[in-house]
Amino acid sequence: MTSLVFSVFLLLQTASPAGVRVVPGRLSVEGGAQAPSSFTLPLTGGGALPASRTVTIRPQIDGTFRVQLPPGEYRVGAPAGLPPGYTLQSIVYGGVDLLSGPLKISSGDSAELLINLATNGPSPAVSVSGRVTGMARGQFLRISLREPTGGELSAALETSIGADGAFTFPKVLPGRYIVYLRLRAVTQVTVGNKDVTGVTVAVPQDILVSGHVIGEGAQTAPPAIIVEGNGKAATAQNRNTGTFILSLEKGENSISVRNIPESYRLKSITYGDVDLQKQPLKLDGPANWDIIVRLAPKD
Repeated sequence: MTSLVFSVFLLLQTASPAGVRVVPGRLSVEGGAQAPSSFTLPLTGGGALPASRTVTIRPQIDGTFRVQLPPGEYRVGAPAGLPPGYTLQSIVYGGVDLLSGPLKISSGDSAELLINLATNGPSPAVSVSGRVTGMARGQFLRISLREPTGGELSAALETSIGADGAFTFPKVLPGRYIVYLRLRAVTQVTVGNKDVTGVTVAVPQDILVSGHVIGEGAQTAPPAIIVEGNGKAATAQNRNTGTFILSLEKGENSISVRNIPESYRLKSITYGDVDLQKQPLKLDGPANWDIIVRLAPKD
């Protein structure tokens, strides 16, 4: 049976930008239907430019989420990116119905943004199935599926792997996902309105290590840079979230960064408590830590 698990990621920023409030929220779906992995809400107004903005709602496994907004007054528009048959039934903040009233954010708020979705007709969820190749018998027992641009905690689906490497996720909503094995193998999957079959997840002989770029003082996405392992650029690098994956070898690996914007300097590259500017990254098996690249504004 498929179950939900956490895929844990570090915060992309050490703290919220000055003047921005972190608004906690909770998403529910009537009838206990599966929650979408993400969708967006357009906002107009507010106390800072730009006057219009879009926030992404990406719920964690328990339905909670967080968004960052400057204090101000906003009007909430119709959500975008909901699965077929899903509609917004209610959205409330601090007791105010945001379908008819404004979203008012102040620095001293403690309210939650409560979003409830309804479904009409049959579920649009389909199955995703395939096979893991290149693994030793019993090497992996579980496999996961999640959005490729998850936040610091991204809800994921998990299912078992058969003795022959076969797996099936029975209920997956339409969208773009990655199927992965503890960062040992990653396969991209696009899900529509039909069952997806024949997905192949090949276990490589190298070691995949995830990482994050943290731009201190960044107001939006972390600065776009290129992270390399042994001279090879990272794969699955997402410049919007700052996440990346390096394909490394057993033994010593050199980690480097290039294309740093002129307004930033490289502050540190770490793996656990290892300073990768002074020492190589030594691996003798699956990675235990993430590589953290910190950039700081130039003085």
